[in-house]
Parts: sequence; C-alpha cells; structure tokens
Amino acid sequence: MIVKKLVVISVLTFLMCSCAAHLPEFQEIESLGKGSHRGAAGIFGGAPWGEIGASVFHSAGVSETTDWSTQCTYMYSLNSDFNSGMSLLTGPKVQLNDRFALSVPLGTYIRRYAVNYPAFLVTPTLYMALPSKNPSLEQLLFVRSELTNDSDGDWYGWATIGYKRSLLGANDLRTALNINVTYIGIYGGLTFDLFR
Repeated sequence: MIVKKLVVISVLTFLMCSCAAHLPEFQEIESLGKGSHRGAAGIFGGAPWGEIGASVFHSAGVSETTDWSTQCTYMYSLNSDFNSGMSLLTGPKVQLNDRFALSVPLGTYIRRYAVNYPAFLVTPTLYMALPSKNPSLEQLLFVRSELTNDSDGDWYGWATIGYKRSLLGANDLRTALNINVTYIGIYGGLTFDLFR
C-alpha cells in the first residue's frame, strides 16, 4: 500500500514539473490532410516567474493521419535574464484515432547568459479530445513531457499537463486558450490561426 502511494506521488510529481510548461499549445487532434497547410501565432505568460513570450507555428499535412509541425518561440522572464531564451521545435504529429493524437517534436533551446546552452530536447505530447455539444468548440487535455540534453552532456526530464479550448471562427480559422500547470506555476496561452 505504501509503495503504491509512493509510485502515484512520484508519477504525479513528474507530470507536474516542466521547462516546456510555458509553451502555448497549437496542435489539434485531427490531421490537416495530405498537402494542406496551417499557420498560427500565439502569446503566453505565466507566474510565479513572470514569463511572457510569443510563438509562431506552421504545420503541413504529409498524409491523411500525419502532420509535420514546426514551432519557434521567444520567452522573456521579467524576473531573471537567465531564463530568457528561444526554442525551435519540429516533428511529426500522428492522429491515432478520433480521440487521441501524439506529437514528437525535436529541437533546441538557447538561453540568454547561460554557459551550458544550447540544449537539445524532445517534447512528446499526448492529446485526448474531450466531448463537446457545440460543433464549433473543441476541448482537449494534453500531457507534454520533455527530455533535455545540455551541452555538458547532462540529461533532464520533465512534464506538464494542460487543457486547451478552441473556437472555430470564420473561414475555418480557430482561436484557442490553453492552461498549463506544473508544481512551479501556472501558464496561459492564446493562439490564433493565420491561414488554413
């Protein structure tokens, strides 16, 4: 019984800590379809570190169930220049079925004033669609993990859990809000489609 509780606490602790917690969420469950493209932008912020930033995102449908996505993010910490930096992530997202999708982007993160960066990272994310009675409203939960290797050869692992709510607007363009939670803070993002 004690071992089971320790395992549950350890897993929850792992899921609630992440350096990628601030990233706004752009992905959706459904694939774009082969040959289709989507561009989006977003802003985000979080507490208690006072982080703010912006991202741009592009996704291209490579098959009926797979998209290739790229995201570039700049983040500035109001409390410390050390945490300011930028990241570039790119990789596939696979629609597993109508309710689940998985993305596995790889990339790099460069911090200002840090001697042990750039870092290389992979941020696999599992998405689960939530029911919605409104056809123009999409809700999903996601768990984003992160495995980072810095220039010293050290490996680190983190994860975060989040909720995203998208509203379909004119011309099939979507606007979305997301909330990401970790043990160190809470982060929010606003994303909007530029073209589709």
